[in-house]
Amino acid sequence: MSWTLTVVVVCLLLAALTGWLEYKRAHRNRLTWRILVLFVALAALACIALPLTYHGKIQTLGDNDAVLLTENYNADSINHGGYKMIFTPDKDVKRTYPKAILLSGINDINNSYPAVKQLHILGYGLDDADLKQLNIPVTFTPPAIPAGIQSINWQQQLKTGDQLQVQGRYNNTSSKTIKLVLKGLNTSLDSTNAVANKVSDFELTATPKITGQAACTLLAINGKDTLEKETIPISIEAAKPVKVLILSASPDFESKFLKDWLSQNGYAIAAMASISKDKTSQDFVNMEKQPLDNLSTALLNKFDVIISDLSALKSLSAAENAALKQQVEQNGLGIIIRADSAGKSASWLDDSFRVNAISSKTVSVPLLIQGQKGKTAPLTIDPSYITDRGNIQNLVFDTQNHLLASTGLSGEGKLVFTMLRNTYTWQLAGDSKDYTALWSLLISKAARKLPTVSGWSVADGIATVNEPLVLQLQSGTNPAAISINNAIVSPAQNAAIAYNWNVTYWPSKFGWHQTIMPDNVPAWWYVYQKNDWKSIKNLKKIADTKKYSDNRGIIATTGKQTGAGARIEVPKAIFYIILLAACTFLWVEHRLTI
Repeated sequence: MSWTLTVVVVCLLLAALTGWLEYKRAHRNRLTWRILVLFVALAALACIALPLTYHGKIQTLGDNDAVLLTENYNADSINHGGYKMIFTPDKDVKRTYPKAILLSGINDINNSYPAVKQLHILGYGLDDADLKQLNIPVTFTPPAIPAGIQSINWQQQLKTGDQLQVQGRYNNTSSKTIKLVLKGLNTSLDSTNAVANKVSDFELTATPKITGQAACTLLAINGKDTLEKETIPISIEAAKPVKVLILSASPDFESKFLKDWLSQNGYAIAAMASISKDKTSQDFVNMEKQPLDNLSTALLNKFDVIISDLSALKSLSAAENAALKQQVEQNGLGIIIRADSAGKSASWLDDSFRVNAISSKTVSVPLLIQGQKGKTAPLTIDPSYITDRGNIQNLVFDTQNHLLASTGLSGEGKLVFTMLRNTYTWQLAGDSKDYTALWSLLISKAARKLPTVSGWSVADGIATVNEPLVLQLQSGTNPAAISINNAIVSPAQNAAIAYNWNVTYWPSKFGWHQTIMPDNVPAWWYVYQKNDWKSIKNLKKIADTKKYSDNRGIIATTGKQTGAGARIEVPKAIFYIILLAACTFLWVEHRLTI
């Protein structure tokens, strides 16, 4: 039974009962008035219990508009608006404008100031979490884009030997050049300049030498003043040694120096070079010895990448060639192919790469390596270049934009083709940085990729202390027994993306936090302090508030008021007065009959 019907039935029963009792009274003076007033009292009681409304027009006054001050508000906008109600959720803003009402939360406007019909937001605006607490229209005019770092990106998960690349955009509104410096362990790792009065893209690089959780620092410096100091957290995992098989058509300096460099950098190496028709030399570093004479599927499965002269690969038997092709196309084995004087017969190994020889004379030129800033030291090369056919990724050029190394797909694996055969001369000349950059790139592009491991990430990028954040896990199965800082959490599956699992978490302290997966593998993520990355956060507030303002209907105002049709509730005070008057009449009438 509905509430309305219940009230009506109860009141009717009371009316019948009390009417009968009044009719049976011995004193029958003013009987009609008594019964009539009694029914009026019961009707007033019913009206108090029931929500009575009527359809009418309400007046929305312009005086009911309010303003909300946020960081970087313009004081002139307040004076020109003539607002009577001025709010702010920011204590710093309250200090600069004492007349503003300090809110403990944005929902205070809805709960404590229901007369507010429209809100004008000044300054950078509100973040998405605060905007969700509003249920009134807003107007918002975005302020000027704040100076400082506009965007930032870097690899938060690295392996030992990987290069850290910090890329971003800086808005320099000053008339002086600003220096951007990447520091680690109080040592400058890289730097660049942001041009005056311009928005500039920047890139800073470094190769961390440690493992575990660490933090670099990004500084924006104007002369002697530090404008920004931001933390760049990185988690560095010890890399499992990549297993490399080197095949050479004959012993040479290129293979010797490459083997030495690989061993010094922790790679596991097996090397085989042909000495004569029936004789080979075999060397092993950081791995057990095993016969290399027959390249079977089982043997090739033990390696992640093969580095070989093209002629050595073309001299393989049919069975070895079939095993090699199977491992590359089906199991992701990678091959770095060094061009040499192999015959012109077509092969699946070089089918994607076409070589164009310009001259027979060697030249010494600097090179441009993918991911590296600036040119390398000069290197002597044969003027033979790879033709870019559109189905390969370009890795190394000379200064004339001739292609010297590229990579292409072959099933699940990758083939890297290089025209460089004398890179060891860099080592002889002391240019080990260029040598390392080249071979690290070629090996990383070719090596067999490990299966992707599930891990957590912060959904919106910047986790801040004492603010809610969403941690996201990509997993094809339902994760269980997950803990964050020793507290068990239960992730919820994303309804739109089945392999995404989310957890909302409130970090109470800044710094590194740990998530333990069901397989006891820890995942690390970093929580920043409130004032970190302010310019990026302010840009996001501007975007969020502008989007909210655009999507909410604005109350149109003409002069000082507008009329709108609505269901209006009848004030309860009217029925309380009627009930009190009826009860007073009945009491006085009863006293007069005694």
